[in-house]
Amino acid sequence: MSTPTEETSRQNEDTEKKEDIYEDWIPNATKMVEMIYNFCFQHYTSNPEEKISDIEHQIGLCNQLLDSIPQEKRQSESERSMFAYLKGRLYNAVPDVYKEEAEHYLVEATNLDPCLLDAWNCLGMCLAKKGDYRRAKNSFEFVLRMDQNSIILRQLAELELQFAPDSGLVAEDPVQQLGECIKYAQKTLALDDTDGRCYYILASAYFTSFHMTGGWNHDNLLSALEAYEKAEKIDTTNSHPNLRYDCAVVNRFLENYKRSLIGLSEAALKNPVDALYQVKVTLQLLDRIEGLLQGKSNDKSKEKSKGKSKGKSKGKSKGKSTETSVSSLIQSLATIDLNPSYNRATVDLLTEGLNKETAVIAAVRCLVKYEYKAPVYYLLCDSDENSFVLIVFGIQQEAIKQGDQVTLFDPFCKFVDFEWQGKFFSPSFCVSTTPYNTGALEPLAMHYQFKSVRVNLPEQILVNGNAVSPNFAIRESILFA
Repeated sequence: MSTPTEETSRQNEDTEKKEDIYEDWIPNATKMVEMIYNFCFQHYTSNPEEKISDIEHQIGLCNQLLDSIPQEKRQSESERSMFAYLKGRLYNAVPDVYKEEAEHYLVEATNLDPCLLDAWNCLGMCLAKKGDYRRAKNSFEFVLRMDQNSIILRQLAELELQFAPDSGLVAEDPVQQLGECIKYAQKTLALDDTDGRCYYILASAYFTSFHMTGGWNHDNLLSALEAYEKAEKIDTTNSHPNLRYDCAVVNRFLENYKRSLIGLSEAALKNPVDALYQVKVTLQLLDRIEGLLQGKSNDKSKEKSKGKSKGKSKGKSKGKSTETSVSSLIQSLATIDLNPSYNRATVDLLTEGLNKETAVIAAVRCLVKYEYKAPVYYLLCDSDENSFVLIVFGIQQEAIKQGDQVTLFDPFCKFVDFEWQGKFFSPSFCVSTTPYNTGALEPLAMHYQFKSVRVNLPEQILVNGNAVSPNFAIRESILFA
């Protein structure tokens, strides 16, 4: 890929008279700045610092070309304002980096020509990088009053999304601010439904709202996935480094594990470190679930406990006592009373998806250890001794313990059934995470097959016949990947 300065020089060589270039310098300079932004978007390096250095080098070369424009060719007010705007836009090209020079030239451009809306728009983006929410929004709203177009509406949506998590600096209610982001994004898409960047912003707003409220609103998760998938279908956003990654994480929360692993593997081609780590985390979760369902827990503490018990001639081990108590609890599940408005069912009778007016009563065998605080995974067993996974959002893991008896209302059931080779794209991660092929450079294909039940609201669950205490409810932001 040629650099912006190389492309500009090539075009200049094709022009017979240098004076002709300066005579019509504004469109030529504008095209050069556009090339810089394309270079920023398409240029990938092994680390962010190298990318920033390469971009700043190209900006410096382009600035030299701009400064070579004779003074007499930029003396009118409109020419001076365009020159300042292009200089400011050049300095503002570095992604996620605020440049004081950019703000200086863009303010100068808006002072020289208050009707230069492109300069106001660019100034708003520059101030957003600076962290100046109020001035950034004022700049965007000035443009919006003059021309309500899809680009400025999308900029406002992105601004609200950027500052919503930082409620201490901007809003007392970040969730409400995310609502503003969603409104702006929807208005943008009403004007231009091919704006992939806006679909990405909309999806991110839904996903951020989901986890900022503790994972209560399952509809936000579904809306996020729908918007991410629409963004993926639009060519201009397929090269976005975070799109595949974010969509894959949402798929993991929705238990679309194979789609999640595929998306993370594809994202690893552009963001290898964290994406490969998330593949590892996902496979470890699935391996633990599969191992527990098969009665092959990898908990080393159990092995140590078993080893110590060999030297004892009397008494029962703690593990055996626990198994006996859980077994007794399972046998008693069928005798537990149930609200007559619900139909009693075991897991094998559930259909995939929402099972209205149905309840499953089960015993908690154990907590499934996981990298993050949310969601929480448990292994349960119903009265017919069918084992399944319970996934809980919005409730702290301490609310449910081993040996508890739980009643699940209107359960949302998922059938997980897929195979995965289990290997990564990086040499440092090429060893299988499965306990069945440890150390192998070519890991065996794993077949994951289990049923799970999701709980989105505390009202859907009783623990030992009682509602979940409000003390265990999660209503604030919870961080998970």
